[in-house]
Amino acid sequence: MAKGHWLDPLARRLLQATGHLPRHQVAATASGQDGHGEAVELELLSLKLHQNPWLPLPDGTSVQRAARLGVQLDVNCAPASQWRRLPGMRWQWIHQLLELQRQGTHIGDVSEMEQRLGISPTLLKLWQPVLVFHSRGYPPCLPPLVDVNGANGRQLSGLPGLDVDRVALLLRERQRGGRFCSLVDLQNRLQLPDPVMAALVGRLHCGRGPVSPHLPGRGCKRDSSAPLFSAET
Repeated sequence: MAKGHWLDPLARRLLQATGHLPRHQVAATASGQDGHGEAVELELLSLKLHQNPWLPLPDGTSVQRAARLGVQLDVNCAPASQWRRLPGMRWQWIHQLLELQRQGTHIGDVSEMEQRLGISPTLLKLWQPVLVFHSRGYPPCLPPLVDVNGANGRQLSGLPGLDVDRVALLLRERQRGGRFCSLVDLQNRLQLPDPVMAALVGRLHCGRGPVSPHLPGRGCKRDSSAPLFSAET
């Protein structure tokens, strides 16, 4: 194959990963008996990340490989779409992290993450290769949130995970039971699965909305076990 071939970078990387083209520096860094196989895995992951920068990292090995390829997740400004990539991540933690960002609260290191969010040291150790803690001195520019207590059906239908049936259920439950006081309250009353909640985090909040004040607020008793999931954002 002549030098300067017409292949685009993705095709070239794929041929390199499968051994049809000479490897570059990533392969050169691999050592030992399993060096070739690890280099292939790095190349394939690099190719996938080039095609999809938000590619999920399902386990510790993929996190370590992503870190070797230069992937970083800035704890103090990462959007929900980046947090969802990490293995073992829960939507509740993503919500807390985004709330801290909106408040301008800076997290300095892994130990502070553990203290503020209650994440296990084992899981934090799994994520640590890609975590960075940059200090900017100002809150990141986050997208506006949809008020689940005031949005109409059209606005709600634009949110991920809310199909026509779920939007209709949400509107009925909001009319019947009053405002949703937190995302936990929303999940419980609509019986939404965790993957749907993970997709909604960072897109909506439980504000005051125009719901009639005389409607019962049975769902609004604060859950002392989840103090950070407040109605206000």
